[in-house]
Amino acid sequence: MQAQIQTLLNEKDNVEKIRDAIALILKNELSNQYALAEAAGIESLEDFNIGVYLESARPWELTENEAGGNPFPLVNILLNETRRAEGKAGSAIGRKRYTASFSVDCYACGNTGSDGDDTRQATLKAWRIACIVRSILMSGFYAYLGMRGVVLERDMPDIKTGIPSNLAESAAAVTVARIDFSVSFYEDSPQGDGAELEEIQFEAVGKTGEVLIRI
Repeated sequence: MQAQIQTLLNEKDNVEKIRDAIALILKNELSNQYALAEAAGIESLEDFNIGVYLESARPWELTENEAGGNPFPLVNILLNETRRAEGKAGSAIGRKRYTASFSVDCYACGNTGSDGDDTRQATLKAWRIACIVRSILMSGFYAYLGMRGVVLERDMPDIKTGIPSNLAESAAAVTVARIDFSVSFYEDSPQGDGAELEEIQFEAVGKTGEVLIRI
């Protein structure tokens, strides 16, 4: 039997483009929030200096150039799964409707050496970041995450806080607020005609997964 697909399958699937769009939206908007906080003279300015990472198992690990610094607060975007949407299967070819599940993890650290409860501080900060992220991703500006015609709807059913298991013994108090974020979308296959999408331009640091905007 001869191969039937004569095009190189090197393009990202729509779900990967959606994941990258989430990262880019958060990078742009959180950078803008930092600029707004700076202009407003916010005392806790560093709480708005939020790094954005993509598919990083340990986003708090620093690069050599950042050694000795504090990576918190930060946000890490993870694609967990995709599944076929419920309903009739429809045609055997062409576009299919899927739902993707993402985790948007918001990490914060308490003030080391302070007289107060640093775990409480970390939790309050993690929730504040999660609320900012929720406001961004659920804003009407991003109803389709910049991919109208592919993205059908998005939802944020759950936010939970906890202590990361691999940081439980850390000297610093770190809390993560995990946002469950779901996106309903169309996925294409080689036999279907996909929607024309503007290419998302950014890069991620290989070691840490931090998102950097490419101008």
